Amino acid sequence: MNDELFERILVPIASPEDAEATARAIRPHLDAGTTLIVTHVTRGTDAETTIKTGRDQFAGATYETFSDILYRRDLEFEWVTLEAREVTEALVDAVEMTTATVVAFTPRDMDTWKQTLAGDPGNRLIREAAVPVMVFPNQQS
Repeated sequence: MNDELFERILVPIASPEDAEATARAIRPHLDAGTTLIVTHVTRGTDAETTIKTGRDQFAGATYETFSDILYRRDLEFEWVTLEAREVTEALVDAVEMTTATVVAFTPRDMDTWKQTLAGDPGNRLIREAAVPVMVFPNQQS
């Protein structure tokens, strides 16, 4: 892979199931020395995205699942829990906050009604992120 582009990968994960799917999808594509910025967004009330101090139990279980599947000594890991009103906005903000060079995720299971109501967060992330966004197929769907 291109060393500079894949130097710091922001990896949003929503749940332990999503963490498993994402870890399995990206695992074969990672080079030694890559930094994975594994990110979970919790709902907040402030207008701005903030990095949440400490880890809540759900985020901790989500990170643990990801680490169990993907842990390699030749990778660097950063664990970032964000608090925001809106997930997509938080991830767009996180790119700058963490100096990510690319975003990589697997699509969530969303039916057509949810996509219509939620505005398809994955598609919005692709349009609004200041760095390239890679979407890996979710093999578990």
